Order: sequence, then structure tokens, then C-alpha cells
Amino acid sequence: MSDIKPDTFQKVKPHPVLASLPDHLKDPANYYKIQKAILEAGSTKHSHGEIGEWGKCKYCQGKEWNRKETILRLGFKNGTQYILWKKTHEEIKRRMPLLDWKDK
Repeated sequence: MSDIKPDTFQKVKPHPVLASLPDHLKDPANYYKIQKAILEAGSTKHSHGEIGEWGKCKYCQGKEWNRKETILRLGFKNGTQYILWKKTHEEIKRRMPLLDWKDK
């Protein structure tokens, strides 16, 4: 035990994609609010039988564009950063199931 010093273990480097996130996105307590805002920005009551119909629907594509703009407005630089952020918070929820992040 006496062999362990502050410099015994190397420091963990933050992931380059996640390091540039604003503080409100790093806080796990904001995860549900951010997810809800993104999902509501892109939700629509339309349903299409084929993906081609969805791709041609101007209303649905407008909602998809709105979702993209919401992701950027929240502080993400691109969709890749959003997906990595989402996977990170899902892993936090999986590893710490007893913490209730909604109430914070």
C-alpha cells in the first residue's frame, strides 16, 4: 500500500470528441431533458410504409432538419458527437442503476 503515490497511475485522457462538450451536456442530470428536446424536435405523426416515401415527404424531412438543428443548438458539433454522448450516458445508466438522475 505504501508504494502507491499520486503519480503511480497515469492520468486518464478525456476522449477527444467528448472533451469539447459544454458543461451542461456533461452533466448526467440533464440527459433526459436533452433527449426529450431532441426527440420532440424530430417527432411527427406521419407514418410511411416505405423508406422512400419518408424520404420524399417534405414535412418529415423538415422535422428531420429541425432535429439536426436542435442537436447543433444544444452544443453538439455533429451527429457523431451526439451518438457518442448518448452511448456514454447509456453506459453510465447501466453501470449505476440505483442513481436517479431525473430528480437532480
